[in-house]
Amino acid sequence: MKITQLYVYPIKALRPIPLQHAQLTPQGIKYDRTFMLYHVKTKADGSSMSTELKKMQLSSYPQCALFEQTILSREDSQKEVLVKWHAPSLPTGGSEGGEELEQEQAEREKLKRLEAETITVELDPPPRIEELEKVEVDLHGSPTTCYKVGEEYDRWFSERFGFEVVFVYLGDGKRQILGTSLLPPTTASGAHSHSHASSRRQSGKLTPQQQQQQHPQQKSGGGGGWLSSLASLTSWFPTVPISVPGFVAIQAEREEEEQQPKPWITFTDVAPLLITSESSLSNVSARLAPETTESTESTESTHPQVPMYKMRPNLVLDGKGEEAWAEDYWGELVVTSSAKSSPATEANGTTTRIKKTKTKLHLTGNCARCTSLNVDYDTGKTAKGEMGTVLKKLMKDRRVDPGMKWSPVFGRYGFVGETAVDEDGEEQDMEEGEEEREEDMEREVWISVGDEVQVTKRNEERTVMDWPF
Repeated sequence: MKITQLYVYPIKALRPIPLQHAQLTPQGIKYDRTFMLYHVKTKADGSSMSTELKKMQLSSYPQCALFEQTILSREDSQKEVLVKWHAPSLPTGGSEGGEELEQEQAEREKLKRLEAETITVELDPPPRIEELEKVEVDLHGSPTTCYKVGEEYDRWFSERFGFEVVFVYLGDGKRQILGTSLLPPTTASGAHSHSHASSRRQSGKLTPQQQQQQHPQQKSGGGGGWLSSLASLTSWFPTVPISVPGFVAIQAEREEEEQQPKPWITFTDVAPLLITSESSLSNVSARLAPETTESTESTESTHPQVPMYKMRPNLVLDGKGEEAWAEDYWGELVVTSSAKSSPATEANGTTTRIKKTKTKLHLTGNCARCTSLNVDYDTGKTAKGEMGTVLKKLMKDRRVDPGMKWSPVFGRYGFVGETAVDEDGEEQDMEEGEEEREEDMEREVWISVGDEVQVTKRNEERTVMDWPF
C-alpha cells in the first residue's frame, strides 16, 4: 500500500490542511490539534451567574466547517496559521423592497466584511505561554491546563459564530489517555510483556491467568514458587538489597517501567493519529443511492462520492491489496520513507545515497463515528440528500466495537513507534539495542505522500475500546 493523503489540523474542528510531507512526533503529526475552540456558556446558579466551557466539534457545531486554515511560512522561517471564514450563501429573491430589502443588503455587507477579514496565529515559534492566562478545560473526560490566546482572537471567532467563544492553546498541557485499550504495546498499563498488552487491547479485560501473572501475591495457598513470592516481596520492599538470582532483573524491569514516559495527547480525541483506507471509503460511497439532477435539456443520475476529508484522518492509505474494512484488524504498520542524504565521493565520481527510514505505527483502537460525517462544508449545516445520511448508512453493519456499541467504526487510531534507518542497502533491525533506538528517535521523522506502507501485524480479533466517554 501507499500513503495517498496526509492531513493536519492545527486548530481542532476546522477544515483540514492537506500536506505532501509531514513530520511525526510522539503526539502525531507536528502541530496537529494544538489549538481549540470552546463555547462560553453562561447560566444562572442561584443568585449568581456561572460559566461553562463546552468543547466545539463538528458533531455539535457544524459551522466549524466554514473556517479554512492554512499554514504559512515567513521569510524568517517562522510559521503561522492563517484562518479564513467562508460565509454561507444567503437565499436570494426573498425581499421585494423597503425595510426588509435594506436589512438583507446590510446582512450581505456584514458577511462580506467578515469573510474578507482574516486572522493569523503563531505556530512556530508558538505563543509565549508565560504571557497568557491559564484556563482549565476538559475534552472527553481528559482534562488539561491550557492558555487563552487572547481577546482579539476570541472576538474574531465569536463574531463569526454568533456567540461567545474562547480560543485556547495547549502549550505545555498534556491530556491523559484514559483506559488501557488504546495504550501502545511498550506502555500498556501494568503490562509485563507485549503479549499481555496485546491480549488486553483485543479483549478489553484480563484473563484469570493474566491477572495471576500480574498479581502473584494475591494467589491463595502456597503455590506459585519462589519467584512469585519474591515478586510479591519486591512490591513491598523495593529497595531491600537481596542477592537472589532473578531479583536484579525483576527490579530493573520495574524501574524501567516507572521511568518510561507515559504517552500523552494534544487536543486529538483519544490518540495521536487516525489512519483510514480508500478501500473502505469506496464501500461507504457505494451505500449511497444515486441522485438525479434535472436541467432544461436532460435528466442525469450521479452517484455521490464521500470525500475522505469528512473522515478527518491524518494518514490515508490506498488500501491496495486489502479488502474494505481490513484495517479493523491492523495492529501494526511500517512506513518506508526515502530521502536523499549527503553525496558520497567515490573513485569514479560522486553518488547520492538514498536513506530509507522505516517507522512503526502501532494501531490500538477503532474510531467511532458521529454526525460530523453528514456535515456540508459549504453551508456549515447537515448536508441535503444522500450526503446527509452517511452516518445512517454505516449504522447497520459497522457497529463492530462492543466498547462503543451505538457508534459505527471507520478508521484506526494509532501511535508513532520506533524508527530505523536503512542507508546504502544496509538495513538495521527494528528491534536493535536501546541506544540505537534512542538515537533514531532523536532524529526528525518525516513521511510523505507516496511512501510505502506494509501491514506487519494483524490482530486475530477486533480491538475493544475502553475509553470511558
